[in-house]
Amino acid sequence: MQQTHGLIDLDFIEHGFYDATDSDTAQNPILMTQVHSADALVITQQPELPPEVDALITKTPGLNLTVKTADCAPILIADAKARIIAAIHAGWKGAFQGIIETTILKMIELGGNPDYMVAGIGPHLHKKSFEIDEKMYALFPKTEAHFFTPKEKDGLYDFDFHAYIVHRLQRAGITHIDSVLIDTYTNSKYNSYRRNPKNPARQFSSIMIKK
Repeated sequence: MQQTHGLIDLDFIEHGFYDATDSDTAQNPILMTQVHSADALVITQQPELPPEVDALITKTPGLNLTVKTADCAPILIADAKARIIAAIHAGWKGAFQGIIETTILKMIELGGNPDYMVAGIGPHLHKKSFEIDEKMYALFPKTEAHFFTPKEKDGLYDFDFHAYIVHRLQRAGITHIDSVLIDTYTNSKYNSYRRNPKNPARQFSSIMIKK
């Protein structure tokens, strides 16, 4: 299990970015039916069924908000002053549609403030492993073209997904950001959809307010 320095420093939470071998050690994970959307949900108790959203938010102690990933970026956020936490599943589609900003806005509605928020980004697909085509590249505004590097083969680009996630967090007002700089494609300890699309397994990333 990996952790980020900024979140470790917050004594009111527990968090962890698990790999393929230790995800089953996560205690009572509250999971989502992730659909690559920009939908976030505030919860105050364990849902009866995994909600169809891509982020969970709570102020309630003991709820272990958990993200499943295999190349997408897990993002864990804690507001150090308001004691609000969030777990975000950020695939490129969700990030592009605004899942990060939606989550932070909902945290603000609960009394949070980005000035006091700490974000940790877990293992995900990195630039040298994230090849995309012209069709995907064309979706992004020209002001974000610097996140893409053209390859020698026409119509293909390398996407700096990590830098893009950091950009979206900063644009939403969070400046305290730490990352676990592990590429899920190149590191065999992690499940990777690009490396093995037939493998349904996912690793967990969790955050919880201590009771």
